[in-house]
Amino acid sequence: MAVASSGYAVAASAAPGPVLVDEPFTRATADSRFVGYGAACLTGAARGDAPAEGANHPLAGCRRDPAGPVPPGGAERRGYLQLTDAHPEVTGAVMFDSPVPARDGLEVTFEQWQYGNTTRAPADGISFFLTDGAGPLHTPGAFGGSLGYAQKLPGGRSGAQFVPGVENGYLGIGLDTLGEYFGDGERRGNGCERRSPAGTEFRVPAPGPNIVSARGPGNGTEGYCLIDATTSNKSSTGPWRSSLPGRLHGGLASMPARATPQQAESRLEPVKRTVRVVLTPAPDPMVTVAIDFQDGEGFQQVLRFAAPQPVPDAYRFGFAASTGPLTDVQLIRRVVLRAQRPAQGQESSEESSEDD
Repeated sequence: MAVASSGYAVAASAAPGPVLVDEPFTRATADSRFVGYGAACLTGAARGDAPAEGANHPLAGCRRDPAGPVPPGGAERRGYLQLTDAHPEVTGAVMFDSPVPARDGLEVTFEQWQYGNTTRAPADGISFFLTDGAGPLHTPGAFGGSLGYAQKLPGGRSGAQFVPGVENGYLGIGLDTLGEYFGDGERRGNGCERRSPAGTEFRVPAPGPNIVSARGPGNGTEGYCLIDATTSNKSSTGPWRSSLPGRLHGGLASMPARATPQQAESRLEPVKRTVRVVLTPAPDPMVTVAIDFQDGEGFQQVLRFAAPQPVPDAYRFGFAASTGPLTDVQLIRRVVLRAQRPAQGQESSEESSEDD
């Protein structure tokens, strides 16, 4: 494993396996196996009516009345998957409801943008999550600090309606600008023996801004336990400062009113963050998360931990984001998912080539 000049290890596959999913989200349409939810839309398509909040739908164009510095609509070949614009109290997700095999491990790479908040602070963040592929993936989990993966009792109020996490959840990686996903407030991690260092109190402000956190298996209102997070403070006494070598949130605050797709892309490129999540194959599977912060250092490993056991035979996966009283623009692009281990024929060919 190579080491970046900053001292962070760079997680990379020496010989990655075959591509299983490759969706750039730059066009007016996307792979039909991706199911949209809520505000999720394609900026490559022409704008239209706002998608129904809290409902599934085929991915199509974004709403005619966007909020915040979003990319223009109708930007075929230069589009994005827009999970949310900067309207308050919106949720967006996309789910790949088709199983992909787990036996050879998994490597997923995607570009993400969190920028353009119209409030004093950005919120909430973006999650990438895996579920057990033996069952369907029809609905994301709770939003807000649960980032569409974990469960939530809103505000931690005993009389509130408990919102379940994603069904048959296996692993949820939270790219959390606000910082609630790190904490176990609002009953996140309900039933878990190991709790977040930030405890179970609902904290304002949120305990873990600019932190990448991993949560494990869960179903309904149980589980989704915190596994690891990018803070060196594992004690119960805050603050829990982020150990990330860069910021998840980009600094872009505005977009020209009549920006062309090319102009928008030019402004967005410097503030993207490219994320790579790797799950190695059994018998001792490990998870690594690496991020390219566009700082010249390339991919820098930010998390490494043992994968939850047992590992499913197959995965389904998704992305989710939301806003609340605080807002942000949250985009995804160029999702590539591949086996982490080469197919047998490919591996033999590479070994033969090395011998030569």
